[in-house]
Amino acid sequence: MIESLVVTLREGIEAALVVGIILAYLKRTGKIGLNRYVYIGVGAAVVASILGAVLFTAFDIEADNEIFEGTMFLIAGIFVGSMVLWMRKTAKNMKQTMETKLGRIVETTGDFKKQGWGLLAFTFFMIFREGIETVLFLSALSLGEAPVMGWVGGLAGIAMAVLFAYFFINGSVKINLAKFFNVTSLILMILVIRLFAGAAHEFSEVNLIPMNPTVMYFLGLIVRDSSSAIISMILLTLPIVMVLLDNSNKSQTDINSIKDPIARRKALAKMQQEKNWKYAVVGAAMAINLVLGWDLVEALAKPTIDPMPETVTAQNGQVAISVDSLNDGLIHKYVYRANGTDVKFLLIKREDGSIGSGLDACEICGPQGYYQEEENKANIICKNCNAPIAIPTIGFPGGCNPVAVEAQVNGDNVVLAAAQLADKGVPVYNKKAN
Repeated sequence: MIESLVVTLREGIEAALVVGIILAYLKRTGKIGLNRYVYIGVGAAVVASILGAVLFTAFDIEADNEIFEGTMFLIAGIFVGSMVLWMRKTAKNMKQTMETKLGRIVETTGDFKKQGWGLLAFTFFMIFREGIETVLFLSALSLGEAPVMGWVGGLAGIAMAVLFAYFFINGSVKINLAKFFNVTSLILMILVIRLFAGAAHEFSEVNLIPMNPTVMYFLGLIVRDSSSAIISMILLTLPIVMVLLDNSNKSQTDINSIKDPIARRKALAKMQQEKNWKYAVVGAAMAINLVLGWDLVEALAKPTIDPMPETVTAQNGQVAISVDSLNDGLIHKYVYRANGTDVKFLLIKREDGSIGSGLDACEICGPQGYYQEEENKANIICKNCNAPIAIPTIGFPGGCNPVAVEAQVNGDNVVLAAAQLADKGVPVYNKKAN
C-alpha cells in the first residue's frame, strides 16, 4: 500500500503543483473564466490516459519506451516554458493595474479563447505525460498479492497530490503578488530544466541525438529517481517558504483599529480563514515531503548487485563460462586480458533461459559499467547516466545498451570468441586509459 501511494504521489505531484499554480494565477488575475479550459484539459487527459493504457496493453507497447517518454518530456517542457513567459508578460502589466484588480490583463496579452485553448493543451500534456503509466500501474495492482490495499494506496497518492493543489490555490490568494510570481516562476523553471533533461536523456538512449559521457552523466544526475524525488521536495518546499515569509495580511493591530464591531468581526474571520488556508498549504507540503523523503531514504538504502569481475582466460580462441553459474538470473562480470588490455564483459541468464551478453560498457557512456538493484532484477542500470536497461534487450546494439558481444551455449558452457572480445573491447577500454 505504501509503495503504491508513493508511486502515484511522485507521479502526480508535479502535475498537480503546476496545475495548482495556473489556477491560482487565474484566480489572482480575476480571470477564473479560463478555469473551465484547465478543467477540460484535466478531464481529457484522464480519459486519454485510460484509452492510451488500453491501447498500449492491447498492442503490447511499453509506455516507458524512450521515444514516447522523450516526446512527452519535450512537449511538457515547451508548454511549461511558454507558460512562464506568459505569466511574466502579464506580470509586467499587472503592476500598472493593481488598483483596478487587474481587470484587463488577459485581454491585453492576446485573444481570450486562444489563451484558453493554450491552457487546455498545457494542462492536457502535463497530466497525460504521466497519466498512462499511472493507469497501467494501477491496473497492474489488480494482479498483485494485495490488490485492494494497492489500489487504496495508489488512489490515496493521487488524492494527496490533488488536495495539495487545492490548498495551494486557496492558500496563495492573498500572498504578496511579486513574491507569488517570483516563487512560482522559479518552481516552473526548475521543472522546465528537469523536463528538457529528461527528453535529452531519453532521445540519446535511442541515438536520436548525439551525446557524450560527460553530458550523459549530468543528465543522469537530474533524471535519476533519487534526484527526481529531491527536485519534487524542493518544488514543494518553495511554496512553504513563500507562505511562511508572506506578510501581506492585515495585522491584528490594523483590525483592532476598525471601529465598526461587525466589520471588525468579519475582518478577523477573514484573517483567520486566510491563515488556515496557509497552514493547510504548509501542512500538506510537509506531509508530502515526509512521504517522499521516507521513500528517498528507502531507495538510497536498497542494496545493489555489482560483482567484482572474475578473471577468465581463453582456450583454443574461446572463453567458456559455466551455464550453471548463471542460474540465479543475476548480473555476472568477467575480465579477459586481450592484447595487454583488461576487457570487462557481463553475462546474465534471462527468464526464458537464453543468455544476454555484452561488454560492461556502452557506446555512449563508455566503460563505466552497470549494476542491478536487488529488488528490481528486471533491469541493469548504467552507472554513468542511470539509464535502466531491460534484461531482454542485453545483447542488442544501440543507445545505452551494453556493447553487444555474441555468446553461444555449447553444452554446459557459454562460449565467447576471444577475438571478438579483443576487437570490440580493446578500443573501448584503451579509450578510457588514454
